[in-house]
Amino acid sequence: MDDQPASPGLTDIHAHPAMNAFLWDRDLRRHYWSGRTFDPLASLSDFKMLEKGGVKVLWSSLHIPEPAFLGCRLIHFAAHFTAGGRKLLKLNAWECLLAMMGKMERQVARAGDRFAMARSNAELDQVLAAGKTAIVHTVEGGHVLGAGLAAGDVDGRLARLDQLAERGVASLTLAHLFPNELAGHAEAIPAAQRTGPICKLDTEVDLSRGLTPIGQAVVERMVQRRMLPDVTHCTPVARHAVYELVDNRIPVIASHTGVQSMNPEPYNLDATDVSAIVAAGGAIGVIFMPHWLDKSDPGKGLEVIWKTMDTVRQWSGGTWEHVCIGTDFDGFTDPPDDCDSEAQLPRIRELLASHGVAPGDAEAVLGGNARRVLRDGWR
Repeated sequence: MDDQPASPGLTDIHAHPAMNAFLWDRDLRRHYWSGRTFDPLASLSDFKMLEKGGVKVLWSSLHIPEPAFLGCRLIHFAAHFTAGGRKLLKLNAWECLLAMMGKMERQVARAGDRFAMARSNAELDQVLAAGKTAIVHTVEGGHVLGAGLAAGDVDGRLARLDQLAERGVASLTLAHLFPNELAGHAEAIPAAQRTGPICKLDTEVDLSRGLTPIGQAVVERMVQRRMLPDVTHCTPVARHAVYELVDNRIPVIASHTGVQSMNPEPYNLDATDVSAIVAAGGAIGVIFMPHWLDKSDPGKGLEVIWKTMDTVRQWSGGTWEHVCIGTDFDGFTDPPDDCDSEAQLPRIRELLASHGVAPGDAEAVLGGNARRVLRDGWR
């Protein structure tokens, strides 16, 4: 594509090294272990894995597990044994979010010869020009905005959103795994994990829930403050309410998802979702979790990643301008056996080439599209 902006290099628009640093007291300059099976203690997106994979931009997702997780006695017990877990037991989600953000920034500062925070488009350009890997804050889960505030304190929630914008947060995933006050959520915990003998989690999914009045106020403020609305985890009705409210004034993203034609889960996007995101100039990050990408739940994922990307291309009018990588590594996800960490992401370049994708289009998928979305929607 002749008019495609230059790629900044390999970019992942959704991964969770900050959660590993916060919950397990990890030093992200070290690699602990990774694996091809579900392991919440794995280390898939630490700085060594990012360097090995040649990742140049990481949208680092700050997520504070919802209080409902602590309803599991095992999780509640285990939380006492790490500094992050003890914070979850003692502090509210907003206080924990600020602690996680600060810890991530300190981790990046300690690796300052190779990594740097980028809190705006100008800073991102400077970091890349210096030959460093850029870390961009994002937030997953709108429940943090109201934690500890009175139910009717909308201004307080918007003030917190303003604070996130000032700290350089580029996007907010409105919903997550349990009900919150912004938007309805789709099921995103595999049945085997939420109904197991040790922990049974009631996620209280209600697919009729859309965007709430508080959610509408938050999305409107996001447009004003240049923060990208992320509709991943939202119910279909909530996603479409976001598209209608935003009305193409700012790009909308779905940072880590699949498509319903391959796996008909409400969590995944359909063709109408993709059309609306395309109209807004947004992008779709393909999740690296075969469970969501294909209803057969294959162990290997490269081929279903390709099929998902190609489906988004077809639904985008045949263009590659809206496809990104959104791995969700270290987000309590089960990675593909054949692409199981950030270190393996160069395989996506090989995958695209093997299917005949032109080099310019491949670079758009690998990083150019994500860069365009930030230029159009971030401060």
